[in-house]
Amino acid sequence: MLKTPTIVLLALLSVVAAGCAARRAEIAEESAPTANLVGVWTGSAGTGGQFVPVTLTLTQSGTAVKGTIDVAGRPDYSGDVTGSVQGELLKLALQETTLAELRVKQDTITGEPFPGLPLNLRRSR
Repeated sequence: MLKTPTIVLLALLSVVAAGCAARRAEIAEESAPTANLVGVWTGSAGTGGQFVPVTLTLTQSGTAVKGTIDVAGRPDYSGDVTGSVQGELLKLALQETTLAELRVKQDTITGEPFPGLPLNLRRSR
């Protein structure tokens, strides 16, 4: 019967198409104009009703960024940061910890820089 091979082929094509769409979205984020990150960003990080204030202060030269991050009550997640921005993707590292990739959309930074600690920051005006 041709039903089983047809179903398998359609399932395989669906997986390939989904993978291509995800990669296209990633390329679009990387190739977007480099975000301007200069300034003070404030917000919170946490889940399940447990949130802590976060302040991120950044300077930028081209795609290189540096500054400080302060996560209230978490000195292990606070300190000087360095990193880079490519399009809308921000990569930061503390002296001993590399943070997960963050997303920049105009005046908002989102992501999960530390496992289990979602972050949402807005640029202070």
